[in-house]
Amino acid sequence: MAVGKQNLMLKRKPRSLLIAVAVMFTVVGLIAYFGFRTLEHEVLLRHYQAQTLAQTRIAQAGTFVLNWLEQRAVRFDALMALTTYDDSALKAVIEKDDDIESVFVLQKNRLHYPNERQLLTQKEQDWVRLIMPIVHDPSLLHGHNIKDEQQAPSAGWFIVNETQEPVLIYWRNKGGNSVGFRVSYIKLLSDIINAADFDFGNDLLEIKENGRLLYQSKTFEQLGRMEQLGALHLPYPLSAWQIEYYGRPTNALIVYGWGGLFLLALMTIAGLIVFRFYREYTQTARLAQQQVGFVSQVSHELKTPLTNIRLYAELLKEDLSGSSEEGLRYAEVIVRESQRLSRLIQNILTFTRAPKLNIQPIELHTFIQKIADGFMPSFQAKAMSIVVNMPQQLSIHSDVDRLTQIISNFLSNAEKYAAAGKRVELTVDSQAEHVDIAVRDYGVGIPEKEVKMIFQPFYRVKSAITEGVAGTGIGLTIARQLAESLGGEILVSHPVPGVQFILRLKQSGKPFASEGGLK
Repeated sequence: MAVGKQNLMLKRKPRSLLIAVAVMFTVVGLIAYFGFRTLEHEVLLRHYQAQTLAQTRIAQAGTFVLNWLEQRAVRFDALMALTTYDDSALKAVIEKDDDIESVFVLQKNRLHYPNERQLLTQKEQDWVRLIMPIVHDPSLLHGHNIKDEQQAPSAGWFIVNETQEPVLIYWRNKGGNSVGFRVSYIKLLSDIINAADFDFGNDLLEIKENGRLLYQSKTFEQLGRMEQLGALHLPYPLSAWQIEYYGRPTNALIVYGWGGLFLLALMTIAGLIVFRFYREYTQTARLAQQQVGFVSQVSHELKTPLTNIRLYAELLKEDLSGSSEEGLRYAEVIVRESQRLSRLIQNILTFTRAPKLNIQPIELHTFIQKIADGFMPSFQAKAMSIVVNMPQQLSIHSDVDRLTQIISNFLSNAEKYAAAGKRVELTVDSQAEHVDIAVRDYGVGIPEKEVKMIFQPFYRVKSAITEGVAGTGIGLTIARQLAESLGGEILVSHPVPGVQFILRLKQSGKPFASEGGLK
């Protein structure tokens, strides 16, 4: 038997190892998968944050440039309101204001200034030639400044890109006339670049016009180590202007590198934890198997000499049948105790193997009374009484040996641990769905917190009543296994005083359809 159990243990070990390896790889795989997805999300999040920051700073720079242009428009509006349209006044504006290079005035779709009927300088002639399309079609001024389709704009910007340098014009309708200032483009660029003071740390911002660099926030930085994080084209009339933002790219290698090391450490820890649990499980299982094997082997070795002791004790009892009562009493004690020891060894052997069921009809009144009578001498020796309370006519289908062993275990425990109560009640109660066989003692009882523990193998309640009382701690374990094999269960209740063990079996008029071993 021991060799068979060792072979069974060897078969189960690779299976448990395979399960442990599968669990470990599953845990490690899940950590690796979710960890990689987390690192991937972190890289994307950093990239998104860098782009969002770039767009914010680009918008800040674009607002700065457009605000500068808007300030020019406000100043020009004020200047137009204070200026008369005579030639001397307009020439004075051109000479005194560095932002204005030329002026035109249209009156009823005619060029009022510069006056072509007068002698014009070469600069004025070039200016007249540039604005001649506007003179012929003043609606050209409105094309890029329309905000409401039902109402023509009264002021705005106009740009001509036909020359080497863009011609930027601010115009306004005043009293039926159209007045336009040619803005000094060089002066505008100079003012914007000198006023711009963007400091974005290690990042770089550039302002360009048709690819020509106008402004760079950090001239000493090398663009080769950066990537463009965003760009913006300014609206009309500066649609040729572009703002670009450069920054250091998100270093995915660093994120994946450090994150991978952390994941590797986490997976190693998880693997070690699973391995530790596996080792503890195998050690516990091996220890339990060793305990069971040892108990089984010892019990098996004790069974043969005990059988001989019982045989010769019974022969001795027969030989002393006509002798003194004292010798006969001694022989009866030897026989009774040998029978009791046989039951104990049988319990231990039952715990280590699974015998087949032998279902048969059982008349409970005779069956229960016979078990009670068997315990009567030992109970009387301890001044205890057994009270049997059950119906006269009640039959069930069950296994005689298993049922005997369960009830005997209840009575044996009451005898060993509840002798102080002096009374044990053996009750049978029949219900529509089940039959309850209960053994109730009047001892000190069992704490409720230990009720679940008493059915575990080799567990014994530690208290004053168990000290000095021999026992293996597997009796109730065997009883529960036997009850489950019979399709029943064991319940524990706590009357005051004492404790009550109940074997609940299903009420059935037919025997069990199949046989099965211990669970």
